[in-house]
Amino acid sequence: MDSYEGIIIKQISYKESSKIIYLYTSSGLISLLVHGAKKLSSPYLRLTENLNLIKVFATGKGLKTLTDGEVLNDYTAIKSDLDKVAYVSHLVELIMTYSESEYDHQKLYDFVLKILDKISESKSYIRYIYMFEIKYLYMLGIAPNFKRCVVCNKTDSLRFSIKSGGYCCSEHYPENEKTYSENSILTLSKLYYHDMNQPLDITIDQATGIEIRNLLDEYYLYHLSFQSKSRKVLSGLLGY
Repeated sequence: MDSYEGIIIKQISYKESSKIIYLYTSSGLISLLVHGAKKLSSPYLRLTENLNLIKVFATGKGLKTLTDGEVLNDYTAIKSDLDKVAYVSHLVELIMTYSESEYDHQKLYDFVLKILDKISESKSYIRYIYMFEIKYLYMLGIAPNFKRCVVCNKTDSLRFSIKSGGYCCSEHYPENEKTYSENSILTLSKLYYHDMNQPLDITIDQATGIEIRNLLDEYYLYHLSFQSKSRKVLSGLLGY
């Protein structure tokens, strides 16, 4: 019998009354079969809700079967808030899409737990959404350069370029590219380098938040061709 701890980030129906849950763990993504989980009388009904942090036991080879488990955190503060649900669903889609990438899953798993705790506790939680997205680019190997020109390493007269993946000097800035305010880039840079063990002293006004949201969307779309379904829901809720 094997034991696992992780966050349920997806589930699909299996036959009439069962589920296959996808658990993101410190070792990466695993899938488990849960017999009878869709029945109202099932002891696994609450256990197998999306976004639950759970500890479970499973047996078998190949697709293992869940035999027992407990909920460690059900993130009620997130699930009871429609906006938070939409934002976190966007992050979950990111994790699911790139779950087979060869990065440090232990590091990402620990980071995800910290981010979910911050989103649960904080009224200004959108800062942590942006923080996850900008730091996740590092895990994926396409983090933007916030220090110097990506072409010549100059550190003056810089503007941010999505196509180039970071700052460019005036000589190397691509033609006909959308520009972003220095305040938005500076805020993203602070979020990127922020130590999660320290207090987050960053305030994001509405205009800056909208610009950061659009920048992140464009960056993921250009470099990864990624656009989440949840982002469309967010667009409907937020109007941008």
